[in-house]
Amino acid sequence: MRLSRFLILLFLLLQLNLNAQEKQKPASYIKPVNMPVFLSGTFAELRPDHFHSGIDIRVGGVEGAAVLAVEDGFVSRVAVSPGGFGKVVYLDHPSTGHTSVYAHLQRFAPKLNAWVKKQQYAQEKFTVNLLPEKTLFPVKKGEVIGYAGNSGSSGGPHLHFEIRDAASQEVLNPMKNGFAIKDFVRPAITRLAVYPEGDESEVEGRHKPAFFEVQGWGLQHRIKDRKIIKAAGSVSFGINTHDTQNDSPNINGVFSIELFVESERVFSWKADRFSFDETRYINSFIDYAFLYDKNSRIMRTVIDPANKLGMYEGVVANGKITVNPGDTLNVVYVVKDANDNESRIPFLIVGTGLSGKALNAKNADSTFIQLNTGKRFQYTGHGFEVDFPADALYKDEKLQLKNNKGEAGHLSDIITVGSPDVAVHKNYRLTIKAGNNKIPTQKLGIVMLDKGKKTFVGGEYKDGFITVSTRKLGQFAVMSDSVKPTLQPVNFKNQQKVDSLKSLKITVKDDFSGIADIQPTLNGNWLLMDYDPKNNLLEYEIDERLISGKNTFKLVVKDNCGNKTTYEAVIHR
Repeated sequence: MRLSRFLILLFLLLQLNLNAQEKQKPASYIKPVNMPVFLSGTFAELRPDHFHSGIDIRVGGVEGAAVLAVEDGFVSRVAVSPGGFGKVVYLDHPSTGHTSVYAHLQRFAPKLNAWVKKQQYAQEKFTVNLLPEKTLFPVKKGEVIGYAGNSGSSGGPHLHFEIRDAASQEVLNPMKNGFAIKDFVRPAITRLAVYPEGDESEVEGRHKPAFFEVQGWGLQHRIKDRKIIKAAGSVSFGINTHDTQNDSPNINGVFSIELFVESERVFSWKADRFSFDETRYINSFIDYAFLYDKNSRIMRTVIDPANKLGMYEGVVANGKITVNPGDTLNVVYVVKDANDNESRIPFLIVGTGLSGKALNAKNADSTFIQLNTGKRFQYTGHGFEVDFPADALYKDEKLQLKNNKGEAGHLSDIITVGSPDVAVHKNYRLTIKAGNNKIPTQKLGIVMLDKGKKTFVGGEYKDGFITVSTRKLGQFAVMSDSVKPTLQPVNFKNQQKVDSLKSLKITVKDDFSGIADIQPTLNGNWLLMDYDPKNNLLEYEIDERLISGKNTFKLVVKDNCGNKTTYEAVIHR
């Protein structure tokens, strides 16, 4: 009896699972714009501190193109922020199990726009993250949900479009999930790198990476002016590559990279899907030091101990090979785009003996301290402290920790914590002793000094010390910011009649610590103003809140050191 009940229950569960699968259908999406789709960015393209999570669709360089729902569904999330995605809509599609995302919008469709505006006024916030009930905004395939723009951290008018797995919220490559882009162009390979791994390894007789310019096209790529590469011991590889599509001049990312040694695949990376939790591992995937020095990204085969990126497959020996004296190894990189256009670069690795040349001088410098990944590291020096959590770095590193006398404008010693060409995954705490001065403590902050620039990092003051949490390495010092933000009306002034205007615009700038808080009011009530920090612009779209007759506008802006500027004007309608 119990067995028969179990079998019946198992049958019902299997039937429910089959029914759920039948409800979901293969993706058959329409284009999210009413124009030919040309890309200015591809999925998993290499970006600062992250992989690109979607595709960027060109909209002719102007804002206002209608953005369409690619499938039936409902609005599951709407967000507005001054950075990031700016104005963004998320649609859930139960029929496919996906979520589609439409970012950097100029504005939302009218009904949705009115609802969002109502929520912003209810919260008295420009930045909102809203989760409407799924019955509130149902959408049909092809329905206009917004208009393409340049909001948030966008670098120009375009539509950032994503497909996500609705259950896991992992991002999926749209070009492998219902979208096809015209592309017959093979990827380009521009640079090859070979890295010695470990103290008993060399490339071209030196214990440092070797970089080689690559020429050619398609299957005919080759190393410029060279037929072989000499190596000894354990080495890994790296490649600089990009892709373009038909009818589009933009240089974009590739879909997959494979490395074969003597016809055996030893490395593979594929841009099919990833989680936002792992996107920062891009800083381990690439040669971070080369990026810092040359502003170019080389994708490496070696997998660092703390690198948990899930886009690898079939990697042998953590992406390293051993080259013995007398070896002649046939090696080939194979690169593909999402349409399977393929490019290759074959080369020979010839094994040599070690030259015995000295290793990096920092091994003998007492100011370099060993940090081991997986272990917390704390250090107290003269006038400063650091506290690294476990797995803050991707691999064991020797970091220089020291202090030097500060320069003009500094209110502390200059503190060196490693080098800015070393990537940090998790925030660490840096504490610096502030010198005796009469400047109010709220005006103080830690500043990063790099390439002649001073970048405000922040921090909290306590008992003569300032502490900040950061993921940057390099040189730091305490400085002060006593300069107020500047506010300048763009298209109106005090005692002006504004009947002919559609909006009121005002620029907001801060020269150092950055804007921390913006509080606009109209006739004593909080006022919604769109904030575009990349253009230092605040804008109020004139509505019924600007009453007939006299109106009092007030704007209070604070920076991150508490400096405050107030602008007031009387305007008439």
